[in-house]
Amino acid sequence: LDHLFIEELGGRAEMSAFMSAAGFKYQMSAEKANSTDSNMLGATHEAKDLEHLSSGMKIVNPIMGVAFWRDDVEVAREEVTVRFEAGLPVALNGVAFPSAVELLLEANRIGGRHGLGMSDQIENRIIEAKSRGIYEAPGLALLFIAYERLVTGIHNEDTIEQYRMNGLKLGRLLYQGRWFDPQAIMLRETAQRWVASAITGEVTIELRRGNDYSLLDTRSPNLTYRPERLSMEKVEGAFSPQDRIGQLTMRNLDIADTREKLGIYAETGLLASGSAADLLRLSKAEGV
Repeated sequence: LDHLFIEELGGRAEMSAFMSAAGFKYQMSAEKANSTDSNMLGATHEAKDLEHLSSGMKIVNPIMGVAFWRDDVEVAREEVTVRFEAGLPVALNGVAFPSAVELLLEANRIGGRHGLGMSDQIENRIIEAKSRGIYEAPGLALLFIAYERLVTGIHNEDTIEQYRMNGLKLGRLLYQGRWFDPQAIMLRETAQRWVASAITGEVTIELRRGNDYSLLDTRSPNLTYRPERLSMEKVEGAFSPQDRIGQLTMRNLDIADTREKLGIYAETGLLASGSAADLLRLSKAEGV
């Protein structure tokens, strides 16, 4: 380690003072109640007063959106339509953009007008310690809402479950700086090839304050959601009352099997009869 560097510039306060003394146009003054890092994907506010959980989001001055919690900040309702083709966002409100960068910048402007995508997170650092930050990601939040809506309307339950599990793992690898790890590449390829390739369509969203929004319309040629297949009304469709009886009969077999297993657990002492509070029981030999 460069001990001289650490002594002179070992913390954010020292770095801020150095930038100001050197005459750099540094926007984040030493007097700010927190430090801020940002790029076009989002911003994070942390350190200083935000290290104390008694300090809430309201002490932050957003740089990508509005302070939606303030009564003097006017936020009008706004409808926005996001279009995807083969998993990629290509248009906002019917307007195509020359590059993904331009589209994301416009998504940031739209979401930012509402304070969309602000969150308060306690996270686990690689060094096995927890930190706390306030995050802004208005554009990504907008695209995420629309993308997830199409995912749930297009893919089946098992595919969505695997997609969610892979996403958790991929997110962790990204957080660790392992974007080009073989496992990360494998997970990305899976998401792009088998999930994203089918995500084509449009989602219309009404944005209000903060993360308050409503989904107004979902359109896609690839939707597997088809109300004519399954209705709570009396219809002549692919799923009839007779089908429901058959499905319930099969479900009852599983329930009966579960009851038998509960009896086995009770015989071995893992389950106790009585109130739900003491239903599960472990012996002293097992650590209780």
